[in-house]
Amino acid sequence: MPQRTTVTELPTKLHNFAADVSRLVYPARCEYINRLLAQEKDSIIIKDIQVKYGINKRQANAIRCEALAAISLANLCRKEHIKKISSQIKSTFSWLKKQKKKLKTTPIACSLKTRRTLQSNKKFAIHQKKRRLYLLQNKLAYLLTAPLKVTIGQKKTQYMTVGSKGESKGNQIAQYDDNNIVFRVPYGLEAKYGKYIYAPLKFPYKSEWIEDAIKNNRALTYRIYAKDFRWFIACSTEVPQPEKTSYSTYYGCIGIDINPNVIGIARTDKDGNLKETRQIKFNLHSRRTNPQLAILHDVCNEIVDLCVKNKCPLVLEKLDFTAKKAQMREKGTRYSRMLSYFSYGKITELLIQKTQMAGIEIIFLSPAYSSVIGLVKYLKLYGLSSDTASALVLARRAMRLSERVPLQNAYPIMTMGKHVWSAWYGLNKKLNKQLCLRRHSYFSLSNRELEVMLEDEFLAIAKKGSSSKRKRTSRIRCKSEG
Repeated sequence: MPQRTTVTELPTKLHNFAADVSRLVYPARCEYINRLLAQEKDSIIIKDIQVKYGINKRQANAIRCEALAAISLANLCRKEHIKKISSQIKSTFSWLKKQKKKLKTTPIACSLKTRRTLQSNKKFAIHQKKRRLYLLQNKLAYLLTAPLKVTIGQKKTQYMTVGSKGESKGNQIAQYDDNNIVFRVPYGLEAKYGKYIYAPLKFPYKSEWIEDAIKNNRALTYRIYAKDFRWFIACSTEVPQPEKTSYSTYYGCIGIDINPNVIGIARTDKDGNLKETRQIKFNLHSRRTNPQLAILHDVCNEIVDLCVKNKCPLVLEKLDFTAKKAQMREKGTRYSRMLSYFSYGKITELLIQKTQMAGIEIIFLSPAYSSVIGLVKYLKLYGLSSDTASALVLARRAMRLSERVPLQNAYPIMTMGKHVWSAWYGLNKKLNKQLCLRRHSYFSLSNRELEVMLEDEFLAIAKKGSSSKRKRTSRIRCKSEG
């Protein structure tokens, strides 16, 4: 079952208690982490912190859960950091290799402003890049051998209680009932607050989640934290998965193609034909975090509402930009800015959450050759943009429909007995690298023109191969005569 969280502001009556209990458990949390990293036994640590800090076993278990989560997250961050630095080293090596080759052909020309030659500028850039490479290699060597360091977030301004299924109202330490919250006070603070402390509290958003969890004896976890000089309380619990409302992919799909500032949407019928297209444009440039998040929520709500209306599963491509983002330093400014504002991960995260709550199936597919298939087959046929054409390809791919190369483009690149993607690979290579076609040219380029261009390219390659073959045979004859 997916886990959901609802948040509200903590009552004023509990502010002093929240501050005191946060200061009490903070050193206990630090001690538990340090001793656990020193390979001490978990049971011994729990007994010691119970006696030392005046907390009961359930409160100590909450500290254990929080500390173990922090340690696992630190291990994950260490692995991701090593992976990122390794890709940065690889990118720096390739940049240096290219620039050293270019340095040999760089003309000796001097700028009138700086009075420095192009060769000296390039040598200076290579020198600075070598310094960066040295720093990255040292950092990688340190991370591979250094002991793990764990941070626990907001220090003395958070307190968590972990519930369990076997406990009354989902949690022994904090219980919510009849618009009231009751906390079991730790032993170290009973002299000041008594055994229990309570205050009126109501969760204004999704309180039915909590009521349903209490009714069905599911665990509830409460967390008190401070943010922007205000205290909040968050309640997390498992929510039953809604019934599936979308039909099978056999009856049609909705495919989306995510780009930095636009999302292309295409809906297909049961035969894989295009039924509806849409574009959602948005701008995240030079905006703060909260406005960006609000824009992305609106965009994802519009996509999910379309899926709910047509009862179609949602299809999108599975991408990973970690390697590309690690190499942004060696790329151009425009490309780096575009990639840094491309919030693909946040969009997919929001779509997964919203489709789960709406009962819509979400499907992730390989994006292989979806752009070139859309450009060649559907861009001119339906008068689509490149993103909606790619979205149509993804929707058809989810329906298990094949995308063969058109006949007029197939014979120069087709190889019998291979997968159809090998043909698309050859066509993509010729269109992008050899013919250098731009995307808007596919609207005006007829199939016959493209066929002639591919045929000429194919004949040129065949002619080049036959001439090289003749040269080899003539050399062999000369050797045999000699």
